[in-house]
Amino acid sequence: MTHRRKSSVYQFAVIANDFHIPFHDERALLLFKLFLRRERPDWLILNGDFQDFWEISNYDVTPRTGKEFRQEIETGKRILRSFRRSLPRSRITWIEGNHEFRLRKYLIQNAKELYGLRGLSVPDMFDLKRLKIEYVPCHEFASKFTDNFIRVGDLYVGHWDKVSKHGAYAAKVLVEEKGVSLLQGHTHRFGAHARTTVDGRILLGIENFSMCSRRQSYVSHPNWQLGFSLVYFQPTNGRFYWAPIMIGPGYRFIWRGREFSLDGVKRIRRTKDQEKMK
Repeated sequence: MTHRRKSSVYQFAVIANDFHIPFHDERALLLFKLFLRRERPDWLILNGDFQDFWEISNYDVTPRTGKEFRQEIETGKRILRSFRRSLPRSRITWIEGNHEFRLRKYLIQNAKELYGLRGLSVPDMFDLKRLKIEYVPCHEFASKFTDNFIRVGDLYVGHWDKVSKHGAYAAKVLVEEKGVSLLQGHTHRFGAHARTTVDGRILLGIENFSMCSRRQSYVSHPNWQLGFSLVYFQPTNGRFYWAPIMIGPGYRFIWRGREFSLDGVKRIRRTKDQEKMK
C-alpha cells in the first residue's frame, strides 16, 4: 500500500507600498494592475503611504488649488475599487503609513474636538467597509507615527519608522533591532539583508521599492526604484519564501517565464541550447 504525501498548502501575497497618490507612477500602476488580474493573489497588502495627503502635511509644500485634496481622495478611491474588481475574493489590507497618519495628526493639532468623529477617518473617507478592505492603523492613542506592521507567516510586514541613505542599511538595522524577518516600506528603494543566527535561523530584512513617481517637488533625482514583493507563506507553520519584482527600464519585468509590459504579457523566448536542456 502506497501513501501519497500531502502537498504543502501555501498562500500567495503581493505587497506594494508608497504609491503616494496622486503622485503615483501611472505606468507602474497599470503594470501592477495587469499583474494582479493575471496572478490573482490570495492577499494584497498596501504597505503604507498609499495616499500622500499633501495639503495637510506639516512640511512646506508647493500649493495646489483648493479642490486638489478632494480629487486626491477620489483618485485613491477609484484605484482601490479597481483593485477590488480585479480581486473579488482576495483579502486586501491597507497598513497605515506616516503619510496616512497625517490625517490623524492634522486633527490632533487643529481640530481636537473632531478627532474620532465618524467620516473623518481613512476607513470612512475611502469607503473601506463597502470595499471589504481592512485597515491596520497605528494604536488608538498614538500622537505620532510609530512602527506599524502585520505578520505574513513569519515575515513582519510594515511601515517601520526608519530610513537611511545608505543602501540596505535600514533593513539591516531593523533586523538587528527587532530580531525577526521583516519587510519595510517607507524608504522608496530596494535593498535586502540576511543574517544567520547562532541557532541556525535565517533572518531577512527587505526594503520594498515604491510605486510613486521619481518626479517630486521635494527631491531631485532620488535613488528610488519601482517594484513590489511576492511572498508565498504557510499559515500553519509560518514558513515563507520571498521574491522581489523590480519594474525595470521601459516598464517591464519577468515572472514565471513571461514578460509583463505595457503592451501585455508575453512568453519569453529562450535560446535553442536552453530549450534542449529542459
